[in-house]
Amino acid sequence: MGQAQRSGRRNVSQGNAEEQRAQYIAEKRRQQGSTGKRTGNAYKNSARDSISVISGGNSHNRVRDGAQRSARSGKAKTGKRGTGNDGLENLELWEISRKTDNPRLMRLADREQVPSAKRPSRPKQYSSRQSAGNPRPVSSINRRRAKRRKVYLYRIIAFLMIGVGLILIYQTTGAVFRMMHHEKSGKGKGIAEIVSEKIETKRVEPPAIMVDYLEPNEFSRPGTELKSIKSIFVHYTANPGTSAQQNRSYFANLAETQERSASAHFIIGYEGELIQCIPLEEQAYAVATRNEDSVSIECCYLDEDGKFTQETYDMLIHTLAWLTQEYHLSTDDILRHYDCGGKKCPLYYVEHEDAWEKLLADVEGYEPGEPAESEK
Repeated sequence: MGQAQRSGRRNVSQGNAEEQRAQYIAEKRRQQGSTGKRTGNAYKNSARDSISVISGGNSHNRVRDGAQRSARSGKAKTGKRGTGNDGLENLELWEISRKTDNPRLMRLADREQVPSAKRPSRPKQYSSRQSAGNPRPVSSINRRRAKRRKVYLYRIIAFLMIGVGLILIYQTTGAVFRMMHHEKSGKGKGIAEIVSEKIETKRVEPPAIMVDYLEPNEFSRPGTELKSIKSIFVHYTANPGTSAQQNRSYFANLAETQERSASAHFIIGYEGELIQCIPLEEQAYAVATRNEDSVSIECCYLDEDGKFTQETYDMLIHTLAWLTQEYHLSTDDILRHYDCGGKKCPLYYVEHEDAWEKLLADVEGYEPGEPAESEK
């Protein structure tokens, strides 16, 4: 009977506690509605402040420490979190237990508070390479790949060099074999002699030159250095029937007459004689704007139209071929006085453009020992 009464009183006490708890929660919710919605941080701050008032037992300290840890963990954004209602409910349990002085509610609040402080920690993030279990760093892999690429490149270069060397050996061997067994090659001659003969047959020898330099003077031989030769100019004497020697004397007399400045490096007579008046290391007075980088050749003639004799023509072709070879020029570098200044010199090859083109072609195809064909 006594046990039944104690059980009834316990049930009544529990019912009163639950009723008080429900009333307290309803009151709190009404207060929240009147003051507006509070944030999670506000709830946590309120719970921490209220718990700090409660003191006197170890369980109280544990709840206070748990609430503080819960508030601190709320600052780290670790995924799914509550809104702070757990701390409020635990605070309500503590306030109810304080008012009723019920040990059971104290233990219930302690059990509810301790799990709320144990928040799941955020899992540590690992890179995909580490999660895959690959201990080698990326830099080491890149270095190994670069080393392999270099090895492949060196092998390719070596193979190419070997191939080129084999091709050169094959071509050289074939050329030597053909040279040694050529029908035109002389018996008993070495390879060096045969090659030298072939080179010499294509080389243009200098023509027969009569060197008769003018005396230095400011009107026909100034003695100015000719540093480079870029062009060769062809002239005519403008005195039909005069010889190369007569025109050379005319240039020499300019030092006395001083009527004008004029000269040329070479003079070709109408019989094919060639006189050199100025060294090729000095300038001549022939083309006013190009004296510093050109060589000039004066040509004698007999007819009024200015056409050169065959002898003059042949010597001119030979001389031009030799000069272009010596100074590494081409037929594009052979010019008329007309091409630089507009003077009709040489007259015939200005008025007959086709004759000038043939002259250049003859220089291009000049073969030593074969006379050129003059314009008919």
